[in-house]
Amino acid sequence: MNSRSPFNESVQDTEIQLLLHTSVTPYSLVNGPGLRSVIHMQGCTLACNGCFNPASHEPGIGIKMSIDELCKSIPNDVEGITVSGGEPFQQQDGLLLLLKKLRQHGYSIIVFSGYTQEEISKLPKGKNIMEYIDVLIDGRYEADQSADIGLRGSNNQVIHLLTDRYRMEDLQVRRTELTFQQDGTATLAGFPSRALRKAFRQIR
Repeated sequence: MNSRSPFNESVQDTEIQLLLHTSVTPYSLVNGPGLRSVIHMQGCTLACNGCFNPASHEPGIGIKMSIDELCKSIPNDVEGITVSGGEPFQQQDGLLLLLKKLRQHGYSIIVFSGYTQEEISKLPKGKNIMEYIDVLIDGRYEADQSADIGLRGSNNQVIHLLTDRYRMEDLQVRRTELTFQQDGTATLAGFPSRALRKAFRQIR
């Protein structure tokens, strides 16, 4: 695969930083249609009971990256970008600039948020950010409503098609992937069953 980035540096991009939970996952097949890069943001105050990734909640820790650094870590042969959390909308300034730049280069954009679309629209930059999103998957995770179909954690969450880039049937595939990093760490991504999550925690 050709991993060269199409992005060029600008002064504005180096001034705003995002706090990430992990480095960018360059290639994934389980976080939306096609081959995608995944950005995992750090910090979330929503504290959903049973959250799959509670380690991403604490603010102020993680990996700091400028918008330019982040974009340069995205390969040019992926179809799109999926942004997850933590809670992406708790870093509105950086998220807006990031999505704006990604859109300029033609990537499709999927964002997972614990906020509802109505709540997002009331955030200072929420409506502006949604202008750059193709698919928004919203709502708090509810452990007693765990989903088994589509790109949702729980059945109360809603998949919003904000553009005509995808159809609802494109977002019904549900897979899990295990990625091994060069430092020996492993990451479980996608939508693993409770049994698989439990087994993964035991072997880490």
